[in-house]
Amino acid sequence: MRHKNCTTEPIPLHIRARHFSLMVALGCCALLPMAEIARGETLPTEATTSAAPETGPTGAGREAGLAAHASEIVNDPDIAVNAEIDVDRTESSSSGQESEERENDSDRRDTPPGETAPSGERTPAATNNGQPLDRHPDKDSAIDFATAGNALRAQAARYRALTSHWQAITPGAPLKPGDRGPRVAQLRRLLQQYGDYTGQPGPLTAGGVDRQRFDAGLQLAVESYQRRHGMEVTGRVDRSTLKELAKPPQELARLLELNAERWDQLPAAPGNRYILVNVPDYQLQLVDRRKVVLSMKTVVGKSSKRTPEMTTRVVSVVFNPTWTVPRSILLTDLLPKARNNPEAMHKRGYRVVKYGTNTTTPISEESIESAASGKATLRQISGPGNTLGRVKFVIPNKQAIFLHDTQAQSLFEHRHRAFSHGCIRLQQPEELAYALLTAQGWDRTQVAQAATGDESLTIKVENPPRLFITYLTAWVDALGRVQFRPDIYHRDQ
Repeated sequence: MRHKNCTTEPIPLHIRARHFSLMVALGCCALLPMAEIARGETLPTEATTSAAPETGPTGAGREAGLAAHASEIVNDPDIAVNAEIDVDRTESSSSGQESEERENDSDRRDTPPGETAPSGERTPAATNNGQPLDRHPDKDSAIDFATAGNALRAQAARYRALTSHWQAITPGAPLKPGDRGPRVAQLRRLLQQYGDYTGQPGPLTAGGVDRQRFDAGLQLAVESYQRRHGMEVTGRVDRSTLKELAKPPQELARLLELNAERWDQLPAAPGNRYILVNVPDYQLQLVDRRKVVLSMKTVVGKSSKRTPEMTTRVVSVVFNPTWTVPRSILLTDLLPKARNNPEAMHKRGYRVVKYGTNTTTPISEESIESAASGKATLRQISGPGNTLGRVKFVIPNKQAIFLHDTQAQSLFEHRHRAFSHGCIRLQQPEELAYALLTAQGWDRTQVAQAATGDESLTIKVENPPRLFITYLTAWVDALGRVQFRPDIYHRDQ
């Protein structure tokens, strides 16, 4: 006779489902230590974990140990240049405790911003005008001016360490996904050294990787490399990508050191809010409290009309600006057009204005000759067809350089955008105007309304932010990745 608790009735489905979920969860937890071992990490023993609160290093001591371990890893020539040590994963505190430790550690850094260390190198700034440094940067974090040069020098040393292990890809045809052969294996090894190739995407596969096959993992690595070098991201190794890959590590290290010197020319503490324009990157960034709050494409000066490097401020925003033509552009570009078709120039809003006066006259043979002799110039009235567009940003300088809107929006579709006469054209000028004037009570509707019509309106920017127009063909971004850009003005030679 069976006991009533020893029933043979089937277990309900919902109970079996719960049991299965529990077994899966327990199995995954059991596999985690094995995964850590597979990654080459040492698991803490019971004695280590129990003693850590009393005898283990905390705060700065713990970070120093991790930094030393990271240095050993990244200086190994066989390890990828861009490999990162995830410090966060080594800490077992809660998010609230971690945040508190971050703030306390930031308070402990009392090195003055930009102070020169005994070795002559600039030390990291403790604060940026009173703002604590972001010890855990993300993709929106701005580059730290105080440490940018030293970060480049550290990467230059790692690139030089690759020299003895580096092997160029055997010359041949372009490579694409699906190709197979020894040159594909060379490509994989090279991108693994640079840190772009990190293995196959998705879950681990049972079989090994065919290193001679151009697979999905290698395609992602090529895309990463192309993105870091400012190239068109295709995932295919075309002629231009092969040419870039042929540069030996010592040449890239030289570029990193050269750009470190350029970073050193910038102030260690740029301020809470500033604008950075990097000419070879064709990008503008508005930074507020160490975060990039606005980023946009730019068009810069062509090789014959180069955009100069400068440090200045954005002092005012001009809606519906007029444009007084610089003499260099007048002589080489507009006077021949005015002589050939004065009526068309008049329809485009150009007038002749005598120097020293505000008097304008229509374009005629007499007024054109007055401009040609240096007694007058051309001025374009405000309106929808103005060369400066709807918004201009005044930046004091001796080269008559502005940031401004443009009618030629199609130029922003190009990857390389060196087309202007020296001024910087902006993809989203109204967004920058809003960002600069919002503290003065302006909203987007007011900005849009001010940018319509033909009436010119100048608004002074309160607490004008500093503007840095730079020429940087290499840098280490906020996530620790080495970035290169084409030397469009041939200044790296």
